[in-house]
Amino acid sequence: MPTRITQIVAFAMCGVLILVASTFTPGINEGRKALNMYGTEEVTENAPPEYAFAIQAFGAFRGLVTNLAFIRAEEYKRDGRYYDAMQLASWICKLQPRFPSVWEFQSWNMAWNISVTTYTPQERWNWVYNGVKLIRDEGIRYNPRAINLYRQLAWIFVNKMSENTDEYHMTYKREWAWRMHLVLGAPPDPLGEYRPDKPFEKLDRGIGNDLLAEVARREGMDRRTMWHDPNDPDEPEFITPGEVGVKEERPLEYEIAKKAAYDWMMKIVEAPRTLDELYQASPESRELVARLRQIGVRISDDTLTEDNYWRDEGLAFTFFQPYRRLDDPASLLARVRKEDEQTQADERDEKLRRFDEVIRVGERRPEAQALLRFLQRKVLAEVYKLDPAKMAELIATFGPMDWRVVDSHSLYWVNEGLIAGDETISKFGNDKVNTARLIFFSLHNLWRKNRLVFEPYYDNINLSYLNFNPDLNLIESMHRAYLNYGKLLDPNPEETGVGETFRAGHQNLLTEAICLLYYAGRKREAQRYFEYLRDNYSTSTLGSFNPVFSKSLGRFVEAYILENIEGSAETRNTITAALSRSFDELAQGNLARYNALVKKSIDLHSKFNEGRMTDTTKKMRLPPFRKYQADVLQTLLRRPAITPMVTLNKARLWAYLPLYLKHAVYDELIAELERECEVVDFDTSRAFPEPEGMDEYRREKGRRGPEEKKNDDVETPAQQFSLGPSVMPVNG
Repeated sequence: MPTRITQIVAFAMCGVLILVASTFTPGINEGRKALNMYGTEEVTENAPPEYAFAIQAFGAFRGLVTNLAFIRAEEYKRDGRYYDAMQLASWICKLQPRFPSVWEFQSWNMAWNISVTTYTPQERWNWVYNGVKLIRDEGIRYNPRAINLYRQLAWIFVNKMSENTDEYHMTYKREWAWRMHLVLGAPPDPLGEYRPDKPFEKLDRGIGNDLLAEVARREGMDRRTMWHDPNDPDEPEFITPGEVGVKEERPLEYEIAKKAAYDWMMKIVEAPRTLDELYQASPESRELVARLRQIGVRISDDTLTEDNYWRDEGLAFTFFQPYRRLDDPASLLARVRKEDEQTQADERDEKLRRFDEVIRVGERRPEAQALLRFLQRKVLAEVYKLDPAKMAELIATFGPMDWRVVDSHSLYWVNEGLIAGDETISKFGNDKVNTARLIFFSLHNLWRKNRLVFEPYYDNINLSYLNFNPDLNLIESMHRAYLNYGKLLDPNPEETGVGETFRAGHQNLLTEAICLLYYAGRKREAQRYFEYLRDNYSTSTLGSFNPVFSKSLGRFVEAYILENIEGSAETRNTITAALSRSFDELAQGNLARYNALVKKSIDLHSKFNEGRMTDTTKKMRLPPFRKYQADVLQTLLRRPAITPMVTLNKARLWAYLPLYLKHAVYDELIAELERECEVVDFDTSRAFPEPEGMDEYRREKGRRGPEEKKNDDVETPAQQFSLGPSVMPVNG
């Protein structure tokens, strides 16, 4: 065959093959959509000019240029040229904006790799937060269906910020708590609008709106009939006396708290979107906005970027910070610090005075509240990319989450990722294990940390008071998570419980929850979980019955505690741990929890001294309880002040301590506390004032004050023997 004819036939066959191949393009594109390989059909669609230019200018060479930029960025990072590396990372993302892995890698590189090469808390936070913003503000914008980006964003919150693997994790928690506190303030009153004499409409939502969730509800958590054994004094009293077996309809505490948090967030959800809508809903707010403009607070409908929000003349410093200063109680650190320079104090007070003349924060005027809700919604949506309606739905699903806690945001972004993949928090098929793992991690951390105490110290946010405590209102969410995801992920789920894989974890959760609820006085909820535990886990996998479940609730809790205490050392450790925890609770003003832990300690102390002592073991008797309690307190107050926050925590505890404990330790510790206050620049008379009745106490106990001790070292028989800094007192 002549060469010319061969060429013509080859070209014709090539054209036919290209034509046939083109018929597969629609299917391939649909597959790419399903795999989230691009956000839109056109790579430059909706891209900013600099992105579109970079994409079109390099054309087919974008991949090669990107590889070279990656190599150079790593060299910059190795040489400590972090801002050059940051600039190259920005260009890499511009070259490949529709490639999610590029955004994911650069975010991870900033939050984990570059951040740990810096040394100051603020530098660390800046790089971690840069990783957040890169995905949240840009990566998701150009790849809205890329689930791995949402997962990476959630992982930064739950692992980098929440866990303690990074030595600066408390800095991240403080910085985030401050940002959310400025916008939202402290959580609402958990009682909300609930009144016992009025109907209560609970939020009947939770994890799982499918058949599995219905099974969970049938398995015990929504049962309303509770029976009281009148012959058992340890059983909870939650029915009308004399009406044994009456059906109980009162809501549980977590239901009330969840409804209060949901109603509070819905006020922000329903806030106006624009100033015109605000003026229509609240005409008085128009004058308010005009007067605020006169003192430098500029409010408009323009899109609010994070850079503009945090400028010196931005809303963070001109509106939200003065509002919080006027609305929140002054932090203890601000009260015990020695006076600032008078000029600075006067200037700050003048700005607050002018702001309060307009807003009158304490009066809670309707037009001021309407303006606040409008700005809260605007900042959440435009600065932090948070949808208040979705935040409210997550509260309805998981419980009264505190949005100042970083784990609330890991849950938020997990949920956003599921929505992007056309799934829900209850039903998901794409990468089930990793998604469920993030939900479990987030919920577990919220249970341990959601009861947040935060007092911003505006002169230096890293000195703000921050403390976490378990939130019993999140136990229900953890329980439902086990029920919903346990069977979903277990290869051989059982008919009851959560399946073999999660059986031990679920049992441990419920056992600990029962004890915490019981000692917190929430015995109705403890009884419900106890019944579930008894109904589903009283029989082992081998078929043997655990006799502990034949006991009443009170006896079960007592048996669980005593079962883990074998002798004098274990008893001392348990009592000391409970008392230390009680002082932590008291420092935050949680009097009920303090009393519950002290009662537990007294019970253990009494049972050990009275129930386990024999003639041969009397030498192991514990000292009198009040002496024991004072010794533990002395140890806590003698902790070295490695940071001003340690001294601040001590001052907080001192403000709440019962008088008898202050009397017992004041003379022994005041000299040390004075030296400590001098080091951290605190006013001792404000931080650790002498308790009332100290002179009478000294006369009664034959003790002398600290000044006398300094001038006279002569010992007297009446002086008390000091145990020093040891945690454990000497044997009786």
